[in-house]
Amino acid sequence: MKKYLLLFLLSSVIAPLAINAQQGYFGYISFNKTVQLMPEYMEAQLKLEELQSEYREEVERSKREFDRQYTDFMINQDQLSSTIVAKRQKELQLLMDNNVEFRQNVNKALEEHRTELLNPLKQKALEAISAVCKEKQLDYVVDTDQRTYLYINSDRGMDISQDVYLKLGIAVMVEETMQEIESELKE
Repeated sequence: MKKYLLLFLLSSVIAPLAINAQQGYFGYISFNKTVQLMPEYMEAQLKLEELQSEYREEVERSKREFDRQYTDFMINQDQLSSTIVAKRQKELQLLMDNNVEFRQNVNKALEEHRTELLNPLKQKALEAISAVCKEKQLDYVVDTDQRTYLYINSDRGMDISQDVYLKLGIAVMVEETMQEIESELKE
């Protein structure tokens, strides 16, 4: 009988502890906003804008050259033999195809540069999030930017934005951030 009583008392003490251990705590944060608030983000954006400007100038130059040659062809085509007209049409088509290919390559190059510049920032933000989670003993973090959540119980989870910002050396108004997150959660 003592064994059963002891077993009952032991199980009544251990069961709640086991249930609490199974209940995880989570944090939530806007990952994109965190990265955008980092001082290095503005530097990366400026580099991208400079590169984009250079590419834009080259695309415009190519377009002007095509327009010039096309206008010249249209004005003079009546005076040219059919062989030369065909040759010039092929040249214009080739020039137009090259311009289209160049624009596609520009877009690809810009995206590669963007990835190259932002990946270190994202990695730094992830490391800060990881450190905060370990400090706060959180089981996981929800990225509020992805909007894959249906509901966030703020009693069970916590907004870790300010803690991550502190780790990254970002000064942001606490109230402003809380208002933004609350409005996102309501959407």
